[in-house]
Amino acid sequence: MAQINNLNDIIKKGLCIGCGLCQSITGKDYIEISMSSKGRLEPKEVKKITSETFNKILNVCPGVIVEGLPKEQVNAETKNDLVWGYYLSLFYAWSTENKIRFESSTGGLLNGLSLYLLESKKVKFILHTVATPDKPMRSVSKLSYNKNELLNSNSCSRYGPASPLDKFHEALNLNQPFAFVGKPCDISAIRQLSKIDERVNKLCKYLLTLVCGGSTEFTKSQDFIESFKVQEEELSIFRYRGFGNPGKMYIKTKDGREHDREYNSFWGEESTWRVHFRCKICPDAIGESSDIAALDTWRGGSPKGEDEGFNAAIVRTKNGLDLLNEATKAGYIKIGNELKIEDINDFQPHQVNRKKAVYARHEGMRKRDIPTVNTNGLRIKELYDLNSKEFNLKEEEGISSRVKKI
Repeated sequence: MAQINNLNDIIKKGLCIGCGLCQSITGKDYIEISMSSKGRLEPKEVKKITSETFNKILNVCPGVIVEGLPKEQVNAETKNDLVWGYYLSLFYAWSTENKIRFESSTGGLLNGLSLYLLESKKVKFILHTVATPDKPMRSVSKLSYNKNELLNSNSCSRYGPASPLDKFHEALNLNQPFAFVGKPCDISAIRQLSKIDERVNKLCKYLLTLVCGGSTEFTKSQDFIESFKVQEEELSIFRYRGFGNPGKMYIKTKDGREHDREYNSFWGEESTWRVHFRCKICPDAIGESSDIAALDTWRGGSPKGEDEGFNAAIVRTKNGLDLLNEATKAGYIKIGNELKIEDINDFQPHQVNRKKAVYARHEGMRKRDIPTVNTNGLRIKELYDLNSKEFNLKEEEGISSRVKKI
């Protein structure tokens, strides 16, 4: 199998998702994240890093290694599903604050939990991703210390390129308890980092994520605004969704022009999403190593219209269950009916298919001597073995056309 010998190998083989952890480890003097011509955030080695530093990056990079929930997080009450992994409970859940629920993606569960953590003083700040203030089509990581900072930053779903971990060591260096909200691959990277940096488990108290459809290239957003003859520098607001569930894709210019598009019109056809190659081979888009994963709850996998906003919560750890119960008792979160795995399958059929397909996609890469993500504890080989030979062959062969587009 092909080896990864340097940072450029990770990028050129399509394994880098631009999370920013490598920059956080080395500092900008050595590695700097920037937007590529293809609309992807990628690291660039601006000063030669040592082999020791590169090996540290290899041990945490979610383009190289992704693992399931750490064994110490599993207890006698934990259930295990072949597709969805370890969990303690499944519930409908949403923010009790109408403004959060309306403006957030789906039901505002992650924002509601984050607000509870801040106001209960369980953490000092939340490390999350928001719209860049002067360039709202782009995203930036942020440390939020209060309600105003948390919620007034367009922090609902950011489907374009983002580097949620580029400030992670800055957060650790503050030596204060905090929570992290990010994508499943970001959570995986944090779990890997915790193996070599004892500060992670001491300070990063909660890991909250969403069930992820993938990160789109920046060109997807550019084409959207250009369809209205709007340039990026003219934008004052750029919103992927929210202000309803699912809400509309919405932009507003500095001179007051407004344009929007219905959710299904923009996201309905998956082949037009321009999802990053790394997302096509993602072994964990469902947040298996998080404390809580939040997801959309549309029967059949897509919205039939607007509703009030109801998240489902996959509660994976005792830490997550305690948080959900405490936030509910304190009035920040409303828990609805308990759910079954069959409900989650119905809400997210594309995630079920992806989980079944991913090992075959990895096999297709290996057969072409292309490095792929190393995995452990994610059951993807077991799912592969249950697939039909025709399904696996189709997925293996399909990776060839995707590889050409890296």
